[in-house]
Amino acid sequence: MIRAQVIVRPRASIFDPQGDAVQRAIQHLGFSAIKQAHVGKFIELELDANDASTVRAQLESICKDLLSNPVIEDYALTFEASAPVLAKKPAKPSKSAKKNKTPATKPKTAAFKPVKKAKAPKTGKAAKPRSAKISRTKKARKK
Repeated sequence: MIRAQVIVRPRASIFDPQGDAVQRAIQHLGFSAIKQAHVGKFIELELDANDASTVRAQLESICKDLLSNPVIEDYALTFEASAPVLAKKPAKPSKSAKKNKTPATKPKTAAFKPVKKAKAPKTGKAAKPRSAKISRTKKARKK
Protein backbone atom coordinates (compact mmCIF):
# COMPACT_ATOMS: atom_id res chain seq x y z
CA MET A 1 0.00 0.00 0.00
CA ILE A 2 1.20 3.48 -0.86
CA ARG A 3 0.14 6.63 0.95
CA ALA A 4 0.32 9.92 -0.92
CA GLN A 5 -0.05 13.39 0.55
CA VAL A 6 -0.98 16.42 -1.51
CA ILE A 7 -0.61 19.94 -0.13
CA VAL A 8 -2.32 22.63 -2.18
CA ARG A 9 -1.48 26.29 -1.41
CA PRO A 10 -2.14 29.61 -3.09
CA ARG A 11 0.75 30.78 -5.25
CA ALA A 12 3.08 33.35 -3.71
CA SER A 13 2.05 35.98 -6.27
CA ILE A 14 -1.69 35.55 -5.48
CA PHE A 15 -3.33 37.41 -2.58
CA ASP A 16 -4.69 34.96 0.01
CA PRO A 17 -7.63 36.68 1.77
CA GLN A 18 -8.27 33.69 4.06
CA GLY A 19 -4.62 33.58 5.12
CA ASP A 20 -4.67 37.34 5.68
CA ALA A 21 -7.72 37.01 7.94
CA VAL A 22 -6.02 34.24 9.93
CA GLN A 23 -2.86 36.33 10.32
CA ARG A 24 -4.81 39.35 11.57
CA ALA A 25 -6.82 37.23 14.01
CA ILE A 26 -3.64 35.70 15.46
CA GLN A 27 -2.07 39.14 15.84
CA HIS A 28 -5.27 40.38 17.46
CA LEU A 29 -4.86 37.64 20.08
CA GLY A 30 -1.48 39.12 21.00
CA PHE A 31 0.94 36.96 19.01
CA SER A 32 2.87 39.58 17.09
CA ALA A 33 5.53 37.16 15.79
CA ILE A 34 3.18 35.98 13.02
CA LYS A 35 4.03 37.97 9.90
CA GLN A 36 2.21 35.94 7.24
CA ALA A 37 -0.24 33.02 7.06
CA HIS A 38 -1.39 30.90 4.15
CA VAL A 39 -4.44 28.65 4.14
CA GLY A 40 -4.48 25.65 1.84
CA LYS A 41 -5.72 22.09 1.52
CA PHE A 42 -4.19 18.80 2.67
CA ILE A 43 -5.35 15.68 0.86
CA GLU A 44 -4.19 12.22 1.88
CA LEU A 45 -4.69 9.33 -0.52
CA GLU A 46 -4.21 5.63 0.17
CA LEU A 47 -3.47 3.57 -2.92
CA ASP A 48 -3.60 -0.16 -3.34
CA ALA A 49 -0.51 -0.35 -5.55
CA ASN A 50 3.10 -1.45 -5.20
CA ASP A 51 4.93 0.58 -7.83
CA ALA A 52 5.22 4.25 -6.88
CA SER A 53 6.77 5.30 -10.20
CA THR A 54 3.72 4.30 -12.28
CA VAL A 55 1.32 5.80 -9.77
CA ARG A 56 3.26 9.07 -9.55
CA ALA A 57 2.46 10.07 -13.14
CA GLN A 58 -1.23 9.40 -12.61
CA LEU A 59 -1.28 11.37 -9.36
CA GLU A 60 0.55 14.31 -10.95
CA SER A 61 -2.22 14.46 -13.54
CA ILE A 62 -4.92 14.22 -10.83
CA CYS A 63 -3.29 17.01 -8.82
CA LYS A 64 -2.97 19.27 -11.84
CA ASP A 65 -6.46 18.65 -13.28
CA LEU A 66 -8.64 18.01 -10.23
CA LEU A 67 -7.13 18.82 -6.83
CA SER A 68 -5.62 22.21 -7.63
CA ASN A 69 -6.29 25.19 -9.82
CA PRO A 70 -3.00 25.64 -11.74
CA VAL A 71 -3.73 29.32 -12.39
CA ILE A 72 -3.72 30.38 -8.73
CA GLU A 73 -2.47 27.35 -6.74
CA ASP A 74 0.68 25.25 -6.38
CA TYR A 75 0.77 21.70 -5.05
CA ALA A 76 3.34 19.42 -3.43
CA LEU A 77 3.04 15.65 -3.80
CA THR A 78 4.82 13.26 -1.43
CA PHE A 79 4.77 9.49 -1.10
CA GLU A 80 5.37 7.05 1.70
CA ALA A 81 5.15 3.28 1.66
CA SER A 82 3.22 2.18 4.70
CA ALA A 83 3.35 -1.08 6.59
CA PRO A 84 0.29 -2.43 8.38
CA VAL A 85 -0.29 -0.49 11.57
CA LEU A 86 -0.19 -2.64 14.71
CA ALA A 87 -2.07 -1.66 17.85
CA LYS A 88 0.22 -0.51 20.65
CA LYS A 89 -0.08 -2.01 24.11
CA PRO A 90 -0.75 0.49 26.89
CA ALA A 91 2.26 1.27 29.06
CA LYS A 92 2.33 -0.36 32.48
CA PRO A 93 2.45 2.05 35.42
CA SER A 94 5.63 2.05 37.48
CA LYS A 95 5.79 0.47 40.96
CA SER A 96 6.21 3.86 42.64
CA ALA A 97 3.11 5.15 40.89
CA LYS A 98 1.13 2.14 42.19
CA LYS A 99 2.28 2.80 45.78
CA ASN A 100 1.49 6.52 45.65
CA LYS A 101 -1.70 5.92 43.67
CA THR A 102 -0.73 8.67 41.27
CA PRO A 103 -0.66 8.30 37.50
CA ALA A 104 2.71 7.48 35.94
CA THR A 105 2.38 10.41 33.54
CA LYS A 106 0.67 13.74 33.88
CA PRO A 107 -2.51 14.17 31.87
CA LYS A 108 -2.07 16.27 28.79
CA THR A 109 -3.59 19.72 28.97
CA ALA A 110 -4.51 21.82 26.00
CA ALA A 111 -2.29 24.83 25.38
CA PHE A 112 -5.28 26.79 24.17
CA LYS A 113 -8.61 26.67 25.96
CA PRO A 114 -11.57 28.25 24.23
CA VAL A 115 -13.28 31.08 26.07
CA LYS A 116 -16.87 30.42 27.07
CA LYS A 117 -19.40 32.89 25.78
CA ALA A 118 -21.22 34.91 28.40
CA LYS A 119 -24.90 34.09 28.60
CA ALA A 120 -27.51 36.80 28.70
CA PRO A 121 -29.28 37.01 32.06
CA LYS A 122 -32.59 35.17 32.15
CA THR A 123 -35.58 37.37 32.63
CA GLY A 124 -39.26 36.61 32.93
CA LYS A 125 -41.72 37.32 30.22
CA ALA A 126 -42.01 40.98 29.52
CA ALA A 127 -45.40 42.41 30.43
CA LYS A 128 -47.33 43.56 27.42
CA PRO A 129 -48.47 47.16 27.67
CA ARG A 130 -52.23 47.40 27.85
CA SER A 131 -54.16 50.13 26.30
CA ALA A 132 -56.30 52.39 28.48
CA LYS A 133 -59.47 51.23 26.77
CA ILE A 134 -59.00 47.57 27.78
CA SER A 135 -58.25 48.42 31.40
CA ARG A 136 -61.39 50.62 31.66
CA THR A 137 -63.62 47.86 30.34
CA LYS A 138 -62.25 45.35 32.85
CA LYS A 139 -62.83 47.81 35.70
CA ALA A 140 -66.35 48.37 34.47
CA ARG A 141 -67.04 44.61 34.46
CA LYS A 142 -65.76 44.16 38.01
CA LYS A 143 -68.18 46.79 39.38
